[in-house]
Amino acid sequence: MKWLLVAIVMNTPVKTDLIFNNLADCLAAEQQMRKEWTEVYNAAKKAGAEPERIGQISSQMTKGTCIPAK
Repeated sequence: MKWLLVAIVMNTPVKTDLIFNNLADCLAAEQQMRKEWTEVYNAAKKAGAEPERIGQISSQMTKGTCIPAK
């Protein structure tokens, strides 16, 4: 079965058109997406970004899920 990665942006599912041959690969891609957002957030904090900017980055962080592809 093939799996589709769906990003959740501002509580809205967004189709990515990223298809994976197995669930493990899809979940790994979702984990990588979260890791990259975390790196952006941490870099902003380390650089001394204003709290408003940190809040903006945090609110834009995406989550994802994998669903069976048709």
